[in-house]
Amino acid sequence: MMKDIAIRSRVLLVHALLSVGLGLFLIYLRGMMTDPLSEVVAVAIAIAMSAASLVLAAITDWCAALSEGMKHARRLIFYLLAGLFLALAGVIIGYYRQVTMEWLMFLGAGHALVFGILAFAVAFKVRHHPMERRSMFALGTISVAFFGLLAASNASIGDRSATALLGTYLCFLGAKLLFFAWELRREVTMAKQACRVRV
Repeated sequence: MMKDIAIRSRVLLVHALLSVGLGLFLIYLRGMMTDPLSEVVAVAIAIAMSAASLVLAAITDWCAALSEGMKHARRLIFYLLAGLFLALAGVIIGYYRQVTMEWLMFLGAGHALVFGILAFAVAFKVRHHPMERRSMFALGTISVAFFGLLAASNASIGDRSATALLGTYLCFLGAKLLFFAWELRREVTMAKQACRVRV
């Protein structure tokens, strides 16, 4: 159990760092978009970095699958499939020439909606933990708000503003994943302390 929590916290930490890193990089790219040519170059770099981040996240999940081993078949399959999905998304984004910033905005909007709904679902389940419930409601609300912004702005703003908005969402996503990783790490620490007390 403790090993599973430790693996999950490491996966969340790596995904969080990738999200924050990519988000900050996109915000930095926005400042480079000073003319049409620089916008084209910056968008191409943003797409390439997004694809690379997805592939790195996939490798992280596959490493987690190897750490789980054959004894935990369900978690092994989950990490393998999650890694496969991320890798395919990264390859498609990286090699398909028709991918634009609008595509990335669409993916970001879908991601924000799914995670917002999941956050609300978790909030309703943890009724006996008021702090956790409020935290999940807050995260769900912000995620759904980002979904609205990303979806509504998809066709109405230029690449410069879209890059900044997507970068901001990725920074929020990274902060959220860091929070989850910290929560899991805290569970591991509390479990270890409980074991020491029993001994």
